[in-house]
Amino acid sequence: MKIIIANIAIILSTSFFNAQQNYKMFTGPLASINKDYEKAGHNVIGTPYFNLNFLSATIGESQDSLPIRYDAYIDQVETLVDDKVYELPKNEKFATLKFKGSNITIVYLKEDNGYFFRLVDGKNQLLKKEKVKVEVVKPSIEPNSTIKDGYSKFERVNPTYFIKTEKNLIKIPKNEKELMSYFPEQKNEIENFIKTNKIKIKQEESMIKLVKFLNSL
Repeated sequence: MKIIIANIAIILSTSFFNAQQNYKMFTGPLASINKDYEKAGHNVIGTPYFNLNFLSATIGESQDSLPIRYDAYIDQVETLVDDKVYELPKNEKFATLKFKGSNITIVYLKEDNGYFFRLVDGKNQLLKKEKVKVEVVKPSIEPNSTIKDGYSKFERVNPTYFIKTEKNLIKIPKNEKELMSYFPEQKNEIENFIKTNKIKIKQEESMIKLVKFLNSL
């Protein structure tokens, strides 16, 4: 499914896109992204992208930036250079990508070999894994149905949340008791905070509050 690009070479200088002499990008161009998603001879309806447009993002702590977009179906970040689309390498140089003019940050984790949206930074990070699947809609046999031909469509899946500590990557469990077991030394403080603030670990806003609280301990 994922496009494999051979002979990847990266030559980076101190700045991206400030001038032509500042960088030389890597790889050959990706094939048309629609071709990679064709199912049963027809295109997939919808989009796998978090945002279809390329948006400017800064790289790590530097001031360097490049236009990117995230494909949640194949867990891939793409960039645009001279009107050509390239796959961004999954490595430490591009481990943090922050969209300009917003608080949205994409991070790459080597241990998972994947991308996450970082909702909370600090010694404990709250990470969100966006997912998209391809659903095949079969033709209807009902005579009055408007669905005469089958088709495929992109469909967002409920995101998965993780807490990245200094040692582990913890998938948010289904209940508060299990979550507290990962933080035995702060168990009492966490339990009181959850009760006092009516924290629901299945709600994103609640988890943001909880992880910020963990970072304050």
